[in-house]
Amino acid sequence: GGGDGDGVRVAGGRELLLLTRVAAGASPDAAAEDLLAAVCGVPADPAGLLAEHVALHTAAFGEVSLDLGARACERALPAAALLARQAAQPDRPLPALLERLFDSGRYLLLSASGMLPPRLPGLWQGDWDCAWSGAITGNANLGLQLAGAVTTHVPAAVLAVADMVRDRVPDWRVNARRIFGTRGIAVPAHTDGGSGLSAHFGAGYPHQAWTAGADWLLVPLLDYAASSGDGEFLRDRVRPALTELAAFYEDFLSRGDSDGRVVLVPSYSPENAPGGRCPLAVNATMDIAAARHALTAAAAATADAGQARRWRELAARLPPYRVSADGGLAEWAWPPAGTGAPPLPENHDHRHVSHLYPVWPLHEITVADTPDLAAAALRALRLRGAEDGSAHGYLHRALAAARLRDAPLAGRLLAAITGSGFFFRSMMSSHYPGRSVWNADAALGLPGVLAEMLVDSVPGRIELLPAVPGCLPSGRLRGARTLSRVIVADLRWDAAGDAEAVLVSPVGQRVDVGFWQAPARCVRLPARQPVRVRGRRPAGPGQLDGDH
Repeated sequence: GGGDGDGVRVAGGRELLLLTRVAAGASPDAAAEDLLAAVCGVPADPAGLLAEHVALHTAAFGEVSLDLGARACERALPAAALLARQAAQPDRPLPALLERLFDSGRYLLLSASGMLPPRLPGLWQGDWDCAWSGAITGNANLGLQLAGAVTTHVPAAVLAVADMVRDRVPDWRVNARRIFGTRGIAVPAHTDGGSGLSAHFGAGYPHQAWTAGADWLLVPLLDYAASSGDGEFLRDRVRPALTELAAFYEDFLSRGDSDGRVVLVPSYSPENAPGGRCPLAVNATMDIAAARHALTAAAAATADAGQARRWRELAARLPPYRVSADGGLAEWAWPPAGTGAPPLPENHDHRHVSHLYPVWPLHEITVADTPDLAAAALRALRLRGAEDGSAHGYLHRALAAARLRDAPLAGRLLAAITGSGFFFRSMMSSHYPGRSVWNADAALGLPGVLAEMLVDSVPGRIELLPAVPGCLPSGRLRGARTLSRVIVADLRWDAAGDAEAVLVSPVGQRVDVGFWQAPARCVRLPARQPVRVRGRRPAGPGQLDGDH
């Protein structure tokens, strides 16, 4: 080996152990000596270092697995060969590739989550001039990357978001005060993680007027609290931010329409515009849903009865959603019904599906509880185009399709993700088809898409195999978490339509459980005792049997 200027040339060796250490925010000159000492203190023992790594990651990573019955010969293929085989049949995802992407996606999400949540490229630039400055982007990308964080049990990702929320609240208060003249917090769509101040202002993408960002950041924290039953986390890490957000809405929702409903203005549906014209608008469906969710969640979390009543009353004054002339859930609920004014025109060919926020990540619109709105949301989803083919658009639509129980559509979108050349041999992904523009959305978000097809839940209800497409005829999922505070320890299904699950609850409770969209049955779950339930895909009424 030898040095050559600022580089190092290595020759004549069979293996190279490269140790690196990064100090965030430190000046190179001041930190160099300390960093060198820290690296030199690490034993040059690859086997020992790997064993330490395996021990740490086994504990964090090994509880959840997905087996789709892939052929052993395909599981043994190197990544390049597996991707080539997938490219030869782009319309049908390979089980072996899905299994590997499920594992690698969870691993990459875990690896990219620490001091901060994942950026657009995860933790890895992939380019000296990273697209979109490699920002943490909250208007879709971060939420999609975290789609499986709770269900597939990657708590490090959720805790990284919680830490960012804790640290950035002072900056977010400045945004709310300076941009909107309110108390509380306003979260920017883009951040470097080191500052929470709004720094992106533009007429074409006026994210400074977007008010749903804070709620989307808090959704995975609330889901984690529900799935874990961690009341201390809810009280100490989530409730303070929810209280700040509710205060923002108390001040921001100060205008009313002719029906006595509050009006959200300015309002922005990222990154769309009514009829493709001016992006700033009124009553974006996403903003309405975020405000309603934030106010009702804050009311449920507070111990102050007066506050809770005031926030619920304000939520009740939010405008209803609107169904457009084509039968789809409208992206903007303006003007109010009965005014005679023409509605804001839709723009269906767009990469974002922000107006389906009440479907996913929320559970406000569901097939079981709000069938009419669910039908309108599904119509809107089917009308949506792919625009520029961004990976996040396919991910978002697949998650919404699963929630809306359109398994064939979910399967086609899954095939688009795996068959369009989004993945590199490293199992990292790109933003556009054909491995164009390094971006972590598909890699980190795909486990969430697969999990959503297999398990959906709200407190008190678990739906197993709710949207299984034909490309997943049989399989086994282990260790999935639910919002009912129940672990799906084991879930198996086969092509004949038979399914079986083992459920474990840390507390005694009764939960409604259903398979294959069949009617749910109440199942008693004694504390910490595995309960086996069985279901059959119904041609008519569904079946569910339980024993423990």
